[in-house]
Amino acid sequence: MLETSFRVDAQRRLAEIGSADIVVGIPTYKNARTIANVMRVAAEGLARDCGALKSVLTVIDGGSPDDTVAAANQVTLPPRVKRLVMPYQGVQGKGSAVRALFEMARFMHARAVVILEADLQSITPDWVTRLVRPILDKQYELAVPYYLRPLPDGAMTDLLAYPLTRLLYGADVRQPMGGEYAVSADLAYKLSMRDVWETDVARHGVDIWLTTVAINESVKMCQVYLGVKLDDSRELLLSFDPTFVQAMGTLFRMIDIYKRRWMDGMQQRSAPFYGNGYVADPPRAWMPGVTAAALGDAFVAGTRRYQRLWRTALTPSTRLAIKELSEAPGGATNFGAKLWARTVYDFTTVYNQGEGDPDKIVAALLPLYYARCATIMRETNLQPEAVEKAVLAQAQEFATEKPYLVNLWNAYVPWAWEGVR
Repeated sequence: MLETSFRVDAQRRLAEIGSADIVVGIPTYKNARTIANVMRVAAEGLARDCGALKSVLTVIDGGSPDDTVAAANQVTLPPRVKRLVMPYQGVQGKGSAVRALFEMARFMHARAVVILEADLQSITPDWVTRLVRPILDKQYELAVPYYLRPLPDGAMTDLLAYPLTRLLYGADVRQPMGGEYAVSADLAYKLSMRDVWETDVARHGVDIWLTTVAINESVKMCQVYLGVKLDDSRELLLSFDPTFVQAMGTLFRMIDIYKRRWMDGMQQRSAPFYGNGYVADPPRAWMPGVTAAALGDAFVAGTRRYQRLWRTALTPSTRLAIKELSEAPGGATNFGAKLWARTVYDFTTVYNQGEGDPDKIVAALLPLYYARCATIMRETNLQPEAVEKAVLAQAQEFATEKPYLVNLWNAYVPWAWEGVR
């Protein structure tokens, strides 16, 4: 099995290390600025709280052209924490790296696998132990994070992944595409054997895929308090964002895969909290890397670029409402919750049942997503409590508009909408 993800030299290095209790994996690609700190903090937590166990800290690199690998090899680690720095084989992306880590855990007979993102700035030594403890105690198979995250960094979760997951699958998992999680060895093996590793799951769709599978296939999962998540935010690509396309494409595809579950009525699924609450003092207001005005400009630009695709993806009433916003002064920051819910439901339906290119459909959602994000940024002034209240209100609007989705899904005919040929 290992030959699917590792070259011969990497397999030899794995054999030298032998067995391990905990495998902590950090997928990397161009993370030279941040990888050393993430490794040091994670290793500190392992040495302090899991010193009696054998731990391996692994950096799985996707061919970084910068000094990521060199930086990872130079970090000084505690004696009981072993280091592995190696490339993986397969489709380039986080998902392929995660699969490689799952396979590695099986090879090492590990009890648990912990995944961390390489650009974390707010990680503390107890993040690893908080995530891994429910698995080591054999109480859960999957532990996912619960943290506060600023806009627009957390907007894909806040505006799409969270409200859809909560509504459709009946599980109130606040961070269903959180980048950090812990998985039992048995679950890691089962996931590694799924036939998804040539799809967007192998890229940036892996986090939402994993959580959605767990919720719908009765995996015993919990949420773990981690406080505030800050990272070395990637630059937002306002015209086209492959991360958005891959992650949201996976989210939409899973809605079709599990449509019987949400069509037949919402069954509540449990995702309890494990451990004590994490005391953290978020800033009084987040300092975004991109402004609401810039997101609004991207929305206006998108009305020109994606006009034809919007005729394909949007019902006439939704399209008219968006057209009016695009023509109104300040319209980009007045994109309401009901309009957003219906917009997402239009795109979800067309993505799964339409005749166009699904990736292009998701890409056409991007400027509308920016407008909704800009609206919340304006309305809340980025006050953390106000942002969270707005996110919860948005989730409730998704629930209110569920009949719209069901009716649209059942009645949709591709050629019936203007612009579809």
